[in-house]
Amino acid sequence: MVTDWYPDEEGSIVDGLICGFAYADAAIAEGNIVTWGTSASGRVAVTPSVAVGDGIGVALKAASGAGVYVPVAFSGIVKLSVDETLAIGALVINTGSLTLVGMGASTTLYINSATQMIIGCTMQASTDETDELLVLLGGDGISAGNV
Repeated sequence: MVTDWYPDEEGSIVDGLICGFAYADAAIAEGNIVTWGTSASGRVAVTPSVAVGDGIGVALKAASGAGVYVPVAFSGIVKLSVDETLAIGALVINTGSLTLVGMGASTTLYINSATQMIIGCTMQASTDETDELLVLLGGDGISAGNV
């Protein structure tokens, strides 16, 4: 692993679009990738990501359980773990284990027609599968462009 010039724990590095009143549908760990929740009518609800490509943001604080409000970064620069070697500028989606992987060179890009969403793009290269790196979050599928 290379020298980490951004030694803070995983989470927000530069503020972007942060929703400070997201309603947790379940317990969420700080730095977890989250997806849309469904339990809270009329609220912005989030829950931990469980499926490949369903991530839409990053929880900036922990939520002890359902009903707790948690700040979530939907855009901006965050530090996240990766699950493979990635180049600078790679478009990334989340894995089911809350790490990031690249879309892959053979992935076809569709607009609003699939279930996997691009969560952002890398701002640094990773040298192995255990790195953490800066990611520019793009919100819900980078301006609604889903893969």
